[in-house]
Amino acid sequence: MNFEVAVLFAIPAFMLLMVLEFVWSKFKGPDTWHHQADAVSSISSGLTYLVLRTLGFGVLVISYDWVAQQIAVAEPVVTGFWLYVLVFVWKDFTSYWMHRWAHANSFLWAMHLIHHSSEEFNLAVALRQNAFNWFSYGGLMLLPLALIGVPAEVVAVVLPIQFFMQFWYHTQHVGKLGWLEYVIVTPSQHRVHHAINPRYIDKNFGQIFCWDRLFGTFQSELKEDPPAYGITTPVRHYNPVMIELNYMGRLLRDALATRRWRDKLGVFFSRTGWRPEDVSERRPLQKIDYRDASQKFSRQQPSWLVVWSWLHLGLLLGLAAFTLASIGSLAETVKVGLLLYVLLGVAVNAQQLMLEAALALDGLRFGLVGALAYFGAGDSVLGSSMILPMLVFISLCSLTVSRRSSKLVSGGVPPTVNLNPAGK
Repeated sequence: MNFEVAVLFAIPAFMLLMVLEFVWSKFKGPDTWHHQADAVSSISSGLTYLVLRTLGFGVLVISYDWVAQQIAVAEPVVTGFWLYVLVFVWKDFTSYWMHRWAHANSFLWAMHLIHHSSEEFNLAVALRQNAFNWFSYGGLMLLPLALIGVPAEVVAVVLPIQFFMQFWYHTQHVGKLGWLEYVIVTPSQHRVHHAINPRYIDKNFGQIFCWDRLFGTFQSELKEDPPAYGITTPVRHYNPVMIELNYMGRLLRDALATRRWRDKLGVFFSRTGWRPEDVSERRPLQKIDYRDASQKFSRQQPSWLVVWSWLHLGLLLGLAAFTLASIGSLAETVKVGLLLYVLLGVAVNAQQLMLEAALALDGLRFGLVGALAYFGAGDSVLGSSMILPMLVFISLCSLTVSRRSSKLVSGGVPPTVNLNPAGK
């Protein structure tokens, strides 16, 4: 079971759960889906992650397969069901430490930041994943499994299951769960993890099991200190790519600006949030009271634009699902072209939600459709489907929306941009 196949099964379940949470929040409260553009951004982030992973984007990726081939020296001592349990527990244990290190080191935080970037907390936030895999060392953390000869096929089954099981606890609609709070990660614990309240920062790193109670990083959710979500350095955009690149860009700017050569490297290897003294003096970061909800980032989109953004996102999700389902039958150029169309669509949707024209991006999409029609003319799957007409329809609608949304600002309708508390 490879990751793409697992995703095809997971997407419908995730969508159903998000719809149920949306309905519950609207009728029962609290309304955790009031910021529609943020939810679109969260789901778009998951889509971007999926597309770039399918395209094989990554730098210095050390995989389990490679490690196992080099060092396997024995056979696993258990087989069958208990082997899967062993792999699951070990994967979750190592994931706790990888998660903890991601919060402690600036370079690793640059990849993980996007998962914490939303100032809301709902199931859609679970889909904010780092698409730019600058460095992946998960294979090394599974080294003991490779040494005892655990087959790669077992790991390939367990890893998506452990990953997808982290979805359900990104919600505000489930309270504390009694004795389970001592065993597994719960929504209450994970709300603390996503909070920027001083007492909550860098707590509750567990993913499935509550390792935090063993290693001194546990913090209970307190009624007198309700969580405020987000990151301490705000990223004021809906584009998941811009959000994810924000912190890495800050590291690069600090490295170029500092005068000391030691600090030029130090910004990447330092503890998260550390900055060279000369740079922090010249370019201080603004800190805003996290308790003031009015400081959260938002844009005032008209209702028709929000409806279009959801429709647009739904069409992009459908296109991505079609591509994954047909991945073995599509020509490589057609597969890449369709996935690039999805990525451009995410960028266009975000730009429109920012009330900014996306005419250049729309033009690129028209060019991409033309290239697909030309180079994919002989592709049997593409030719027998309605994909190309659908892409033309999406592009035409998007072009109309871009022209109309740009007039909102030029016509004197000011966007509302509030600043969220600054943080890491």
